[in-house]
Amino acid sequence: MLGEDARKIDWKSTAKTGEPHVKIFFEEREVNVVLCAMMSGSLLFRDKKACLLEVCSLLGFSALKMSNKLTPVMISDDETLFLQPSKKLQSIEHFIYKLDAVELYKKNVDLQNLNLKIKQRSFVILVGDFLGDIDVSLLASRHELFVVIVRERFEENPDILGDGEFTDPDSGESSEFYFGKSARDAYAKKYRENDQKLYKHLGALGVSYVKIVTDEDAFVKLSNV
Repeated sequence: MLGEDARKIDWKSTAKTGEPHVKIFFEEREVNVVLCAMMSGSLLFRDKKACLLEVCSLLGFSALKMSNKLTPVMISDDETLFLQPSKKLQSIEHFIYKLDAVELYKKNVDLQNLNLKIKQRSFVILVGDFLGDIDVSLLASRHELFVVIVRERFEENPDILGDGEFTDPDSGESSEFYFGKSARDAYAKKYRENDQKLYKHLGALGVSYVKIVTDEDAFVKLSNV
């Protein structure tokens, strides 16, 4: 073809067909993937921690199978774990082992250390339950960000439980409480307000997200993203 670089011509195909053919090259880019598990006490509720571990396993193995460099991270308010960037499958297995051993009681999430430690522009995946005030503005301004929200079905539609003692896993504080209809409705309202604020925050930053409930198939949900 007129003006085409002769080095790109596929001479074998050209000779066979009698028509000029050129080779098209696609640049393969290695993506720096940071997989961050946000470890908070609220993950102790029912099966949320197990769901988070499954999600991190699926995302980690997927990133490595695509030949990307993966940096596994565990973050809370009092502990941050950065594993070495790796392309080996053993790295995600080691990461899941570390996450499973974390004591979640009285832990909260603080993203400040994560903001400071990721120097190179990366594809950052945040996995957590995102309950409470969490600001991802700085991360979103510096990196490509994707959020996975892990939740428990009972959180969204709790039963009326009556009298009981309730413990806040984030603070460790316990108190007796009557969880009747009015308390259930007040809780549900606060829960919806938390999510509306979260979705508005992510939407304003252009951050994509998916919510996975513990009784859903995490593999199917992530495959459809």
